[in-house]
Amino acid sequence: MNLQQVNLDRVPAYCARVNVNGIQRTKEDYIRHQIDNVFTSNTFESLLVNVEQLRKKLLQLGCFREVMVVIDSAKDAKAENSYDITYVTEEHRSISGGINSAVGQNEGSLCTNFSLPNLFGRGEKFGVDYSYSNRGNTEGRVFYNMPTKLDPNKQFSMSLFRSYFDNTWSSFKQDDHGIDITYNLPLGIVPNAVHSFTWEGVWRSVLAGSPTTSVDIRKDAGHTLKSSLKYTATIDNRDHPVIAQRGSYSQSSIELAGLGGDSQFVKWTTQHQVNVPLPLKSVVQWCLSAGAIWPLLQGRNQTIKINDRFFLGGPLNVRGFDYHGAGPHSEGAALGGDCYWATGLHLYTPLPFLYHRENLMSYVRLHYFLNGGNVFNIQNINSAQSLFSQISNATRLSCGFGVVLNLMNVARLELNYTLPLWTQIHDRVIKGFQFGVGFTFI
Repeated sequence: MNLQQVNLDRVPAYCARVNVNGIQRTKEDYIRHQIDNVFTSNTFESLLVNVEQLRKKLLQLGCFREVMVVIDSAKDAKAENSYDITYVTEEHRSISGGINSAVGQNEGSLCTNFSLPNLFGRGEKFGVDYSYSNRGNTEGRVFYNMPTKLDPNKQFSMSLFRSYFDNTWSSFKQDDHGIDITYNLPLGIVPNAVHSFTWEGVWRSVLAGSPTTSVDIRKDAGHTLKSSLKYTATIDNRDHPVIAQRGSYSQSSIELAGLGGDSQFVKWTTQHQVNVPLPLKSVVQWCLSAGAIWPLLQGRNQTIKINDRFFLGGPLNVRGFDYHGAGPHSEGAALGGDCYWATGLHLYTPLPFLYHRENLMSYVRLHYFLNGGNVFNIQNINSAQSLFSQISNATRLSCGFGVVLNLMNVARLELNYTLPLWTQIHDRVIKGFQFGVGFTFI
């Protein structure tokens, strides 16, 4: 039997018709707006690529649970080598809901949700979410989102929310009631880049965590009203969101609070990650995170309240320190700071007995790391020399090794043996085994 290799890029092929079956509630103009690229195909390879891209795009519309494709020779087509493309779809149910578990930063939550997907036939969604964590933190949300200009990548969303958070490491509790309005859209010239514009109005209540809470925490207790605009730019080119083997991630945001209310500040944060594959199926990864916050009006002796500050330390942050354990403390409670930086250098290698199991390499890996960082107050800095002194002299440094597990592509679990190298007298350090679970990490 003779087998002949065929170069599909040289085989002419054209799309004659696109049929979408199974549509009941979805509007026809929303579907028609997505299918133009399929008709630009002129080879069989480009046809296959465009057909698969359209299938993925249909799944992103918020209308369908499942989409399958059938490619068949076109009937009664004027041009030769023409094909009919049929998408067999199954729409979302008009009402959906359920109970599931979720993983946050070193905590687990039980979540309930109810939603009306594809509400008006163009990917709109109305829903209610509620979550309760193992630490007693709660969050409830009523939301509505919809695509704009028939483009699922341009999303408008609005939500009413209430959240309760017990920050035991800083001995305060926070109860928030608010509304936020967000508009997301892609940056066309940069692949996988998203712009996000958000307005948030929130009534925040800070309470002392216990009768023994220090005065430094109690002075920030009370009610505040925040009205802010926030811009976020995200570029994610990683091949995996939890245990990447190649690619980079970058996110930066700037928030301006003071458009009403009594919380007035400018807040800047940035996060970066680079993954480079090495021989022997290993990966080296570099992470950087930094942020700063300033009072909007310097002349009024404004201070940054504790619920707006940055904190450092934890099993997925600067490892070898307790959660919020690096930085200034008062009577055992973390005070945080208005400026921070943190970085991590990681080496991931396969487990020795799973070296030849390619399918398991994205789920479990050995992990070697070196972490460093610092958190401090800008108001204590009056010169470039004192800034350099704060950044360098009070730097925390730790190293260690362990195992990283991928939890269903939504979080990572780490069990590490940590060794703090550089610490300060008021830090809460952990020398030995440290366990962590979450999604964001340094």
